[in-house]
Amino acid sequence: MTVLLTGATGFVGLNIARALLDRGERVVLFAPTPPPEALSAGWLGAARFISGDVRVPDDLDRAFAAAAIDRVIHAAALTPDMRAEAEQPEVIAEVNLGGTLRLMQAARRAGVRRVLGLSSVAVYGHAAAEADGRLHEESTPTRPAALYGITKLAAEQAVHRLGALYGMETAAVRLGPCFGAREHPTGMRPLLSPHWQCVEDARAGRECVLPRAMAADWIDAEAAAGAIADLLALPAPERATFNLGGGALTTAAAWCEALVALCPGFRWRIDPEAATVRYGLERDRAPMDTTRLRAATGRAPLTDDLPGLARRYLDWRNGPEGIALCGA
Repeated sequence: MTVLLTGATGFVGLNIARALLDRGERVVLFAPTPPPEALSAGWLGAARFISGDVRVPDDLDRAFAAAAIDRVIHAAALTPDMRAEAEQPEVIAEVNLGGTLRLMQAARRAGVRRVLGLSSVAVYGHAAAEADGRLHEESTPTRPAALYGITKLAAEQAVHRLGALYGMETAAVRLGPCFGAREHPTGMRPLLSPHWQCVEDARAGRECVLPRAMAADWIDAEAAAGAIADLLALPAPERATFNLGGGALTTAAAWCEALVALCPGFRWRIDPEAATVRYGLERDRAPMDTTRLRAATGRAPLTDDLPGLARRYLDWRNGPEGIALCGA
């Protein structure tokens, strides 16, 4: 049987595709635009690509007809900045929520047995951490502070509700802020990770100026994709929702320090008035608790080696795949 992956040519989608293919899964990639030719000619060539829009039922039906699909990972979403949120709220809602509703209906028509929907840490908004300093799936209130979090929470709930009505197994993953290999400008995310922005400054020989240190439970995208593939393969509690973050707080400042040792001449500082790096988060956020993920899969990613991750990221960014996705 085959896995359908929506949002397959975006940052997280490409990493999930790689994780699934590495596990020997058959994969149908679904996205509005095809992956770069350099990837399709390499490891991604083992997957089949179907062009389409999650808002269009005929496109979805065509994707489900491409193979005997029994499982879906729904990663398609728009991640707006404040300007896009203000100017195109209806488009964001149509993709993030409307696309999810249409995806679930198409999955029902195709007889799919399991759907894993990608949600986001943004559903917690500015909720306070609990006594252990973390955000928990069941007990921490969901208080999304922006349209992205609002639509992701609604989509997460819709996956579970429609799954119950349609007799499907469902799971939702509240994904933390990601960085790492295969992040590239796609137009779907106006604001890329500070890690990506810092590396672009380093590669261009520019001084990198941060607005603040910026703490969050950043997670390496390859590790996150591996955990998502693990969840798809294992029996999960009925209608379960899982936190998936880096397990601990790290900062953009610490990332810059890791780059200093790897990029001769790289300079960085913190100055809110002269920042070259933009953040998507207005304030720092507590880490998510990943106990449920660890119980289900036997492991949970831990972002605890920024120097090692920086070295691996630079190897990717300076290699053929990184250049193909991000430019020379």
